[in-house]
Amino acid sequence: MRPPRREHVRARERTSRRGRTRHPGGGRADRRDQRRRSDLGVDRLPPGGHGRRRARRLARRARAPAGTRPLERGDLSRERYRISLPCGRSRDVHAYARRPRGRGRRSGRRARHTRVQARGRWRLGSPARPTRDRARAEATLRSTRRPRARPHPASLVRVTIAPLHEVEPGLRQCIHCGMCLEACPTYQITRLETESPRGRIHLMLNMLEGGPTSDTTRLHLDRCLACRACEVVCPSGVPYGHLIEAARTVIATETRPRRGWLSGRLRRLALGVLADPPSLARAALILGLYQRLGVRSLLHATGATRLLPRGLRRLEALYPPFGRPRYRAPSPPPAPRARVALLLGCVMRVAYGDVHTAAARILARQGIAVIDAPAQTCCGALHAHAGEREDARALARRNIAAFDEADVDWVVVDAAGCGAQLKGYGALLADDDAWRERAVAFAAKVRDVNEYLAEIAGERLGRLDLRATYQDPCHLAHAQGIRKQPRDLLSRVHGLELLEMADADVCCGSAGSYNITQPEYADRLLARKVDAILATGANAVISANPGCMLQIEAGLRARGSRIEVLHVVEVLDRAIS
Repeated sequence: MRPPRREHVRARERTSRRGRTRHPGGGRADRRDQRRRSDLGVDRLPPGGHGRRRARRLARRARAPAGTRPLERGDLSRERYRISLPCGRSRDVHAYARRPRGRGRRSGRRARHTRVQARGRWRLGSPARPTRDRARAEATLRSTRRPRARPHPASLVRVTIAPLHEVEPGLRQCIHCGMCLEACPTYQITRLETESPRGRIHLMLNMLEGGPTSDTTRLHLDRCLACRACEVVCPSGVPYGHLIEAARTVIATETRPRRGWLSGRLRRLALGVLADPPSLARAALILGLYQRLGVRSLLHATGATRLLPRGLRRLEALYPPFGRPRYRAPSPPPAPRARVALLLGCVMRVAYGDVHTAAARILARQGIAVIDAPAQTCCGALHAHAGEREDARALARRNIAAFDEADVDWVVVDAAGCGAQLKGYGALLADDDAWRERAVAFAAKVRDVNEYLAEIAGERLGRLDLRATYQDPCHLAHAQGIRKQPRDLLSRVHGLELLEMADADVCCGSAGSYNITQPEYADRLLARKVDAILATGANAVISANPGCMLQIEAGLRARGSRIEVLHVVEVLDRAIS
C-alpha cells in the first residue's frame, strides 16, 4: 500500500470526545478542524456548544484568501453608512475592507476583499480597494448580490402598479368603516382582518405606495372570492370587484413567484383551452370517453383518484356525470317579437348544454327568435378573475365583433358570472379608443335570462309539483342586482313550493376556479351551504350559474344526498312542457 504524502499527515494524533484515538490525517472532520485552526491561528478549537459555534462564526468572518495570513485585530477598516440597498430601502450598513499587507502578487491582488453586513447577513462583495469614500462604498454595496428574503414574508418583489393607479380613486374611496366585514364570507370563517375587503384594500394601498409584495400579500388577495357581497353593504360605493381584479393583474403580470410555477402553467393551459372552442370540444370528448368507458368508476372504486394532483382531483370530483345532451337551437317562430343571441360560453357549453336548449325553447315559446353567433367564444370572466387582463380584453373584442355581426336586439345570458362579465365590457375596454364605444353599446344590450323573461313572459308559466329552494349566485345578486326576478318567475309556476334557505346569497365556494385553487376555504363555505339546503327539506335546489350548480352537486353527492340541482330555465321548461 502506498504511504500517504507527508504534507497531508499531521505530526500529532488527535483524541476524540469519546477517548478513542484517531490516526493522523484520518478523516474529513479532522481536515475541517485543521482548516478552522489555521484560520483562527490557534492550536485547538473550543469544545462543542456556544464556544464552538462562535469559533466557526469567527472563522467564517476572518477567513483569508489562499496564500495570506490569518486576520488580526486592526487588519480591517470599518465605516458605517446610511445608503439605499438594491431592494429599494435605506439601511445602516457597515463596510469592511482588508488592508493589504506585504508585497507580491497574492498579497496585493487577492487580499483586497470587501465584506458587507446588511439585514443581519454577511456577504462577500466585489474586490475593491480599502477606502472611506462614501460614493465608492455605495458602488461596492450596490454591486453586492441582493440579500435573499427570509423566511417570512417570502419572495419580496417590486411591482409595476399601473392597473392600481387606474383604480386609485376607488381605493381612496374606502372610509374603513368595517361594514363590509360581516358581509365577507372569508372573514366570517376566519375572523381575520387580512381576509376582509377592508384589510385587502389596505394591502392594495401598500402596493400602490411602493411597498414590496410578498407571498403573504399574494395569498390574502388570492383568497378573495370576488363575490362582491361587500359592494352591496358599502356606504361609500367602493367598486371592490374592479379593485381586486386590478390587484390580481399586477401580481399575475409583474411578479415571478419562486413556488407554484407548475400550477401556474397548468392554470394558463386550462384558460387557453376554455378560450378556444375546438380545444374545448376535444377536452369534452376525452371527458365523455373517460366516463363512458368506465374508467371513472374504476378509479373511484379502487381509490386511485387519490394519486392525482390535488387540483386535478378536485376538478374530476366537480365534473357532473356524463349524459346531458348538447345544445340544440329550436326553430324560430314565424313572426318573432325580437331577435336575440344566446351566449354559449365555455363551461355551460360542455357541462350544461341542455340548459341552453331549455332557455332557447322558452324564448321561442314567447315569440323570440334565437339567432346563432358562431364566432362567439368564452366571456373571459375566469381570465379576469385570475389576473390575465390582456387575455380577457382580447376575448371581449372577439365577442363584441361576433355579436355585432349577428345583428341582434339583445344578448341573453343564462350564466350569472358570464352576464356580469359581459356587462362590464365597457369598463374593461375603457382605455381602448378603437373599442370603447362599441364595448359600451354592446354592454347595454346584455340581459340575464331571468331579467329578460320576467319582462316578456306571461303571468302563468305552467304547473310543476316540486318542493325547492333557491340559491342566489353571487354575480347575479351582488354584481347585477338581480334577486327578485328569479323568485318572481318561479312563483308563476303553479304547484311549486319555494322554500327560502338561510343565507341564500352567501357564496357557496365556487367563485370561478376558487374551489380548485383554494380548496380548504371552498370546502368550509360549501359545508355551510349544504347544511342550509338540507335544513329546508327541499327536494331540489335551483340556481342560475353553472359554477354554483357544479359545486352544490359535488357537495350533495359527497353527503349522499339525492337532492336534484336545477337551473331556473330547466324548471320553467319542465313546467311549460
